Parts: sequence; structure tokens; C-alpha cells
Amino acid sequence: MKKPLSVYVHIPFCERRCGYCDFVSCTALNQIDKYLQHICAEIKNFNFQDYQVKTIYLGGGTPSLLTPEQLETLFKCLPPCNGEVTIEANPNSLTDVKCAAYRRLGINRISIGVQSFDLATLRDLGRLHDVKQAIDAIKTAHKYFDNVSIDLIKDIPNHPFVTPPADVLAMIQHISIYALTKDDHCVLETDEPVNLPADFIRYEVSNYARKGYESKHNLVYWTGGEYIGFGAGAHSLLNNQRFCNSNDILTYHREPGIERTPEVIREEQIMLGLRLRSGVARDLLHNKETEIKLLQEYGLIRLTPTNIIATEAGLKVLNQIWLKLV
Repeated sequence: MKKPLSVYVHIPFCERRCGYCDFVSCTALNQIDKYLQHICAEIKNFNFQDYQVKTIYLGGGTPSLLTPEQLETLFKCLPPCNGEVTIEANPNSLTDVKCAAYRRLGINRISIGVQSFDLATLRDLGRLHDVKQAIDAIKTAHKYFDNVSIDLIKDIPNHPFVTPPADVLAMIQHISIYALTKDDHCVLETDEPVNLPADFIRYEVSNYARKGYESKHNLVYWTGGEYIGFGAGAHSLLNNQRFCNSNDILTYHREPGIERTPEVIREEQIMLGLRLRSGVARDLLHNKETEIKLLQEYGLIRLTPTNIIATEAGLKVLNQIWLKLV
């Protein structure tokens, strides 16, 4: 029986680097074709024979910068996938022609980097699009996809979080909302409130979805499933080893893997489980009755017969809860 596997492909090219972004990226757009040659060789070198690919995710960077022809070159190298296939896009590089090409290639989910519905905020973030372009991009995506996701940023100094307009929300099934970070640190820990319609369920600390539209690919990460990453800086978890590629855009290579010990696996399961609405299995928490009772008294967790789940208050202090439970 073949094992389930998810595939991540990193497209590191951007028209402009955003100051808050810590992903591997560059603006050397003239190197895209060379990069595709490298990444296709890497994909072809991996043996998919023992695996059934359940999800594919094209992230970046800005994958929507690729032309339909360049994307077709990439997809010829990728294994077949009958599940969720996602591409990330920026509003200023998304078109009808590209969306139609995505559908032909088997892409069935699109994630748009909107970041804000406030023009001043977009300008201060250094984004290349305005609010109208963002809404137009969502409308374009909605014509081709019934699974549209957007990214937003909150906790931006001097800028309030703006909830998407109701007519725009009607075209969206999934929203990821992240606190502004710089150099891996939160810029302003205000925990700005987010008010979305009730049918957007917070199924992970930074992710909201209508029922049935949770990101299947990201759930693989959060539940400890196996995945393989291709491209500069891409990470993988395979055969109980975590490994990654180096960050060099055209000369990246695979770094040595690190074997996970049983204790590391347990700590990861607790950390990731706390982020999820489903919570952490109680049988992972050995001899932690005192800590669990204290966290419950402070209203940071709630208990079910099988799991421990962070409350809304607990989601604000997940690191502290994790340190108590490991």
C-alpha cells in the first residue's frame, strides 16, 4: 500500500521583496527559467513510486509571476495528484489568462496575498497593489475556483485591522491572518481582535475556514504527516527525518537530515496540537496533572475526554502553555 505524501514547491521570485517577509526570495526574474531547470531535475530525481501524492502546494515568493508556459514546464515534472493543489498569487500578477491556465493544469485552490484592505497599510507594507486590485483579483479567482483563500496581516503599528467587505467575503472560503513580524519577532504584541462571520471557524491559531475548506496541505504539517519540499529553502519531513534545502537560488542543495527522537516527536505533537482547534491528545501528557489543572483554572485550556484544547485566551500564550506541558 502506498504511503500518503504532500509536495511543496518553492518559487522564490518576487517583483519586490517585502520588509516583513522571511521566506527565501529574490527579484532576479531573469533567472526563472534556469531555476525551473534546477527544480525539475530535483523533482525527477525523487522516487515517488512508494507514495500517493495527496496535496501539492506552490508557494513563494510569488508563483503567479510564472507565465502559463513556465508553469506548464513545472507541472510536467510533478507527480499526479487527485487532491488539493494550491498556488499562491499576488493581486498585481493574477490575470484571467493565468487562472484559466491554472485550471487546465489541475490547480483547484488559490491563495492570494492581499495582506490588507486598507490603502495606507498596503503602502506602509511596501505592497505593489492597492485595495481595488486586491478585490479585482479575488473576483477573478472566484470565477475559476470555488476554493479561494487570502492572507491578511494584523497587529501593524498605527494601522487597524480592516475586515474584508461582506461582498468580498462571500467569494472567499479560507483566510490566514498573521501578526506582523520582522526578523522573526512580533513587531507589536497587541493581539488585535479579528471579527469574521461566524461560519469562518478558527481551526488553527492563524487560520479560519468555512466548513470543509480547511487547508488540507497545511493540516499535513500540523498533524505530523509526511511531506517533501523542492526548491531553495524548502523543508521536508520524510522517514522520520527533518531536512531542508540550502537557500542559494540557483545552486541550492539538500542539507543532511536530522532523525527525530521519540521525545522530539512528542514535543512537536504537543506544540502543533495546541495550535489546532482539535487540540492535543491527553495520553501525550504524562504526569502533567498539576500543570493541566492550573492551566484549566486560569482559563487557558479546556478538557474533553480525549484531548486538551487551548481556549481563545490560551491561543494568545501558546508558548507558555507548551512549556508547561512538555
